Amino acid sequence: MRSDEELLRGFAGGERRALGLLAERYERALLSLACAILGSRDLAVDAVQETWLRVILYADGFAGRSSVKTWLYRIAINQCRSMVRARPGNGGEEAGGDTGQDVADVRGDPVDLLAVRDETERLKRAVEGLSPLLREAVVLCYTQQMSHEEAGEVMGVPVGTVKSRVHAALEELRKRLTPG
Repeated sequence: MRSDEELLRGFAGGERRALGLLAERYERALLSLACAILGSRDLAVDAVQETWLRVILYADGFAGRSSVKTWLYRIAINQCRSMVRARPGNGGEEAGGDTGQDVADVRGDPVDLLAVRDETERLKRAVEGLSPLLREAVVLCYTQQMSHEEAGEVMGVPVGTVKSRVHAALEELRKRLTPG
């Protein structure tokens, strides 16, 4: 199997199929990331399409200072940030809407299924209520399962900043989700 770097170089060299292979590897993850940050599947689809457009435009300029994966995530994060800034009011209000992420298939008592769905929705709303920078850190580290180092590369910040943002986000989520 070809590495991400080989595929990107191949695409930059005129091999059109190479971009399709990269998209097969990363499309779902980028869409999941954008959904979690933007809170809307429609906006997320737009952000991912813009991400791939930028990959097409700038593939030949990839310098290899990071992994292709990190480069793709960084483009997607920057696109999401631009979309948040472009929203009416520019205050970072979050659009609601369908994230396209369904609750896992839970078999058994319908009451249990409803309880799981309610908890999932509570958590989703709590994460959407975080500031964009805290939400990015949590989504990259927990949803996308990146290390603090990888998340720092994607967000363009030091590892210590990622750790402090994740810590602050978890504290905020605890406050929002703890009854009382």
